[in-house]
Amino acid sequence: MNKDQQQAVERSVTGFFQDVGCELLEYSEGRAVVGLTLTPRHMNNAGNLHGGVTASLLDIAMGLCGTWAPTAEERRVAITLSLNVNFSATAQIGTQVRAVATCRSAGHKVFMAACDLLDENDNLIGFGEGVLKKGAYRKDLP
Repeated sequence: MNKDQQQAVERSVTGFFQDVGCELLEYSEGRAVVGLTLTPRHMNNAGNLHGGVTASLLDIAMGLCGTWAPTAEERRVAITLSLNVNFSATAQIGTQVRAVATCRSAGHKVFMAACDLLDENDNLIGFGEGVLKKGAYRKDLP
């Protein structure tokens, strides 16, 4: 997938992905990498990465890795059926994190994925697994 195609996919991932400030770093069959530079809005009251942001990054990356398509028009959305999140370290403002997701198994509609949340030094911040379902084509939704 070339850079223009990847940017078209990134533009098609609407809503929360954009509100959080995510960036699609890699997108290929069975793999997606979502990046984020942490700002004050991503922190909890203790000044560490909020657990909800960690869960969201894992969820977004896993949904993308199982709905790969060669063009943005062919991409389906993902519906999360089950999400397991584990927290292993904290991260501070300014940290560049990336959620690296791989599709572990896929059927016609349901797929299973795993994801690691890493900082710029490849330290593990969190990890998880999910069961997701392929939904409607993104182009058919508002």
